[in-house]
Amino acid sequence: MITTDAPTSIHLFAGGCGDLAGFKEAGFQPLLGANHAPPAIATLRANFPGVRGVLENIHTLDMRRLPRARVLVGSPICKEASPSGGRAAPKAQLTLDEADEENKENLPADWSLTRATAWDLLRATEAAIDAGRPFDVVAGENVPGFGLSWLLFDTWLDGFYRLGYIPHLTSVDAAHIDAGDEGRAPQHRHRMLFVFVRKGLPAPDLRPRPLSACPNCGPVRGVQRWEKGTRRKIGIYGTSYKYVCPNRRCGHLEAVPITRPIGDCIDFSLPTRRVGDGKAGKTFRPYVDETRRKIDLGRAKYGDKPFIAIMRRNCVAQSLDEPIGTITAEGSHHMLVIPGDSLDNCRIRMLSTTEKARAQRFPDHHRFQGTDTERTRLIGNAVPPNVGTWLGQRLAAVL
Repeated sequence: MITTDAPTSIHLFAGGCGDLAGFKEAGFQPLLGANHAPPAIATLRANFPGVRGVLENIHTLDMRRLPRARVLVGSPICKEASPSGGRAAPKAQLTLDEADEENKENLPADWSLTRATAWDLLRATEAAIDAGRPFDVVAGENVPGFGLSWLLFDTWLDGFYRLGYIPHLTSVDAAHIDAGDEGRAPQHRHRMLFVFVRKGLPAPDLRPRPLSACPNCGPVRGVQRWEKGTRRKIGIYGTSYKYVCPNRRCGHLEAVPITRPIGDCIDFSLPTRRVGDGKAGKTFRPYVDETRRKIDLGRAKYGDKPFIAIMRRNCVAQSLDEPIGTITAEGSHHMLVIPGDSLDNCRIRMLSTTEKARAQRFPDHHRFQGTDTERTRLIGNAVPPNVGTWLGQRLAAVL
């Protein structure tokens, strides 16, 4: 049922409907979601029965048939936004995290097409204008590398400008955004948000102000301060920008954003297995030396406290008292370790799909459809709902 006073939205979404859930929580009335993957559309229908689901490749979607809406939401990824290192652009489209990871080797040739491309958002915007029902706002997210390394990024921005839209960009970390009922995500997920506002409409306030701890003033709303003067505010927290106290009296000291620990998401009732028993299967397969090394280093650092061993290059282990690194769409990288009296007696398991969804800030009642692999892909490709809510709230304020 469409309410007359709620701003409407269309979602060319990827993953498990995180942006759709966030915008709905922000007071929007989503009308339609489109995706090429059956599990994604099944997830939409399971959670949003009043929203029309369109199962189709975004590249071939007839944009002229999209309904009238105030906002178009889509998080694109382009094969042109290739990893650094001078290699040719890969033939297959990359997921968000692969596109932004430096020095990525041996990229597979069959990455799933899970994002509307940047050009498809332009195509949809132009079609709406031609039909006499332009969107007021076009919005979405991407990795920082999309704006920093894609050679056609300026051309893409100029396309929207020529269609009558003013671009606005901001950078956020999902671990800092305390919007919506679920609050901050216990996961560091650095993203660039883009908002194109139709000329004549007010600009939204896209300045992130996370609840932070100032050593002098206590809890404050931190102000983003960039390390270097840049033409565009695109980057990663801790490398490109930090937060400072808004109060002059303390000299704008650095204020560290308050985060949520991944330990809040862990279900300790789930079964584990001994390191010494090896991987699950009919025959004994020991864990590789690198996995054992990371577990052992975690034991030395955290003692008898459970921790997360990180199965990524240049990563070892982290405490359950802090957010984890980015949940990705392909594979599992976070191993729960419950220390024992020896390395072989440590009990381990990978994070479950439910725990990954919690890390993405999805509520437990959000139902993902498909196989375990498909659900992992839906979760990893999703916009965290708290980020979607934060963005939706700022757009609703000017609509």
